[in-house]
Amino acid sequence: MNTKRLVLLVTILITVTSLLAACAAPAPAATEAMAKKPVLAFIPGQLANPSQAYAWKMYQKNAEAMGFEVIVLDGKGDVQEETKAINNAIAQKVDVIISNPNDGKAVAPALKAARDAGIVVGIAMVKAAEGTEGSYDFWVSVDDNLGGQTAAEAIMAQFPDGATGIEIGGQAGHVAAINRHEGFAKGIDGKNITVLDYQNPQQWDTAQAQAIAEDMITKYGDKIQFVFCHWDNGATGVINALKAKGGMENVLIIGVDGNKTGFDQVTSWPNYISIAQNVETIDKKAMEQAMLFLKKDPAAKAENIIPFDIITKDTIKNFIAPEW
Repeated sequence: MNTKRLVLLVTILITVTSLLAACAAPAPAATEAMAKKPVLAFIPGQLANPSQAYAWKMYQKNAEAMGFEVIVLDGKGDVQEETKAINNAIAQKVDVIISNPNDGKAVAPALKAARDAGIVVGIAMVKAAEGTEGSYDFWVSVDDNLGGQTAAEAIMAQFPDGATGIEIGGQAGHVAAINRHEGFAKGIDGKNITVLDYQNPQQWDTAQAQAIAEDMITKYGDKIQFVFCHWDNGATGVINALKAKGGMENVLIIGVDGNKTGFDQVTSWPNYISIAQNVETIDKKAMEQAMLFLKKDPAAKAENIIPFDIITKDTIKNFIAPEW
């Protein structure tokens, strides 16, 4: 075989091989379409809040397995900033918004606008606020009313003959704080349990909780037999205030969240109970429901309740403290 014929055969072979490869491989646009995942925007009321920072870590951790690309847009502890974040998500044409709102009613119009734009909208770690139907597809949360009732039951178990104490709520206007208070009030209604004072801070802020506790301790002193604080990190401020007063180490403290601080306080404070919500379980459920709604799967559920765990000195060995 002469050189010219050999070169011609090799050229033909290379051309045929290239054509076959081009037919077998998807076009770049097709490859991009196949690789594209729906975008989920997590919009926390305040990313600086430890529970919501941890929630963001869990969205990132589970995004690949749950089939999402995830982004975060911070509500910065302010309803107007949160509304801007929701509008930003709409402008970016995300597929899903998961909101942990500062004030569920205040941001409902923005969430409704997102839903009207074809975005699947979920609420996580709190129930959707009453009267906001139509602004969301689903919510995933513990039952914060039940959390408040559980706190009431714990107090009555410790003080069967009655007791007096104080309640330090969560962030003013936050759905979780509203529901925890309502559940607690219902739980002690008609019982021999007296709440001497009740006040909400402006944010889920330990220093604000401590300032409220200091004022109440100054006002009521030894009349305080229990403190129901709506979150464990806030209860850290309560403990600081009680220690500063001195002689109040037997006060029963009940916090909600079950974070690492809560676990530590169950161990270190003589009489502490943490009513725990599992953040990762809640977030994974929210992602699962979001995907079902995206696919218009009939298995999708609008209301999703995750049970509490009760952390005491007797039960703490049965649980693993979370990172946050």
